[in-house]
Order: sequence, then C-alpha cells, then structure tokens
Amino acid sequence: LFRNTKVLQEMKICLCSFSRCVIVAWIISICTVSYLSVIPTAELPFDFRWSDKLWHCLSYLWLSVLPFFGFTTVRKALTAAFLMIPLGFALETIQAFVPERFFSVWDMFANSFGASIGIFCGRYLIRNR
Repeated sequence: LFRNTKVLQEMKICLCSFSRCVIVAWIISICTVSYLSVIPTAELPFDFRWSDKLWHCLSYLWLSVLPFFGFTTVRKALTAAFLMIPLGFALETIQAFVPERFFSVWDMFANSFGASIGIFCGRYLIRNR
C-alpha cells in the first residue's frame, strides 16, 4: 500500500509538471499569435488562395485545445478556450490600425471557427482520456 501511494504521488507531480509545461506553451502561443497579428507584414510558409484563413483556423484551434491539457478543471479549460474567440476579435480589430494590415470579417470567422473546433476536440479528448 505504501508503494502505491508513493507511485500515485509521483504521478501527480509528473502530471502537475506536464500541466505547467502546457500552460507555458499556451501562453507563449498566445504571445506569438498576438505578435504575428499586429506586425505590419507576416510571411506565410506556403501560399494558396485560402492559406491565410487556414492559418487563422489552425492557430486558434491550437490556442483553444491547449487549455484542456493544462488546466486542472474542465470549467477553467472551457473559460480559457472560449476567451480565444474575443482575443481573435480584438486582434483583428487592431489590424485595422496597423500599416499594411487590414480588418477582415472572414479572418474573424476563421478565428472563431478554429477556436470552436479546438473546444470541441479538447472536450472530446478530455472525456475519452
């Protein structure tokens, strides 16, 4: 029984470390997306007709799925993930005032769609863990 308790404590410590790493990665990701959203020009690694919308969608999917692996409760994870939608709106609005950038409702839609997919995937993965 003593060994099992020790193993459980070690697993808890390991899980806490993993959660902290995920939260740090999430914060770095938010900073990166925010920075790339407000600089005058951002080069995309590949370019096709809707590549910009794909990048928006994937970025916000990433930002909204990470909280489900970093926060200790589903409620906190959902709150953090849902906050990515107003973040996308705010950053897109700021782009209206940045040289060489422009405001786009379609980008807002792509951000929100990506965040919604991330929330759905995060909840699904947490339930089936």
